[in-house]
Amino acid sequence: MALDDVDFKKAVGHRVRRLRHGIGLTQDALAERCGIYRTYLSRIEAGSANPTLVVMGALAAALNVRLCDLFCDEASPAAAELAAPEHNSA
Repeated sequence: MALDDVDFKKAVGHRVRRLRHGIGLTQDALAERCGIYRTYLSRIEAGSANPTLVVMGALAAALNVRLCDLFCDEASPAAAELAAPEHNSA
């Protein structure tokens, strides 16, 4: 899988939704904690919004995870691709 094939907006949205469900929050509750509209959170989770780094930071804080944890799950193929040695060399 090439990095060009990774749809980051959908991957992040899916991860946010899974984390939100994992701690039992509604979209309304998470949106309120982040200071964003529920409709915007819905678009983030659907992969149609492109959230700013500030919003990503607010989501990570509200979900009690590191910012980098929003980008991929360690078990996902995208995480394996990003962790491959060829992507870590400068």
